[in-house]
Amino acid sequence: MTRLLITLLTAVTLWVFGACNNNKALVQDDRFGGPAQADSLFFSMERTPCFGKCPAYRINVYRSGFATYKGISHTKFEGDHEGRISADTLALLLAKAESLGFFTMQDKYDGQVTDLPSTIIRVISKERDKKVVARHKIPAEFKELAAYADELLLGLPWRPVPAQH
Repeated sequence: MTRLLITLLTAVTLWVFGACNNNKALVQDDRFGGPAQADSLFFSMERTPCFGKCPAYRINVYRSGFATYKGISHTKFEGDHEGRISADTLALLLAKAESLGFFTMQDKYDGQVTDLPSTIIRVISKERDKKVVARHKIPAEFKELAAYADELLLGLPWRPVPAQH
């Protein structure tokens, strides 16, 4: 009985320390977010409203994998939600941004139009912090990154955040 108890306690201890070390490694990986904060913003995407039925929402993804979603209008989920994504998903987002040249894109793609929604993407990785606002004459690479982010993030099991009173 004592041997079984010691084995069980050892297994639980190793599991707890292993879980802590895995989370710690993710939090310290500055490929995702800035170098200073433990849970800094890594990726954000916002789609703004238009005069029609364009989906409008904002997603923020943090280094730890914590994510927030705010559905504004014409979305499956409206209001504040939260969820989690894996380190693999963080890596996929960063790899796609890098492969499409996101960090070398112009800061703004716009023109003399008023009824088009904007898509705003920000990626923070190590010393790089790039934000692109796109509304008109948007490059295909930017559209591809936005569609990829939608594919990875919109299907998360988002949980509603209770309203604060």
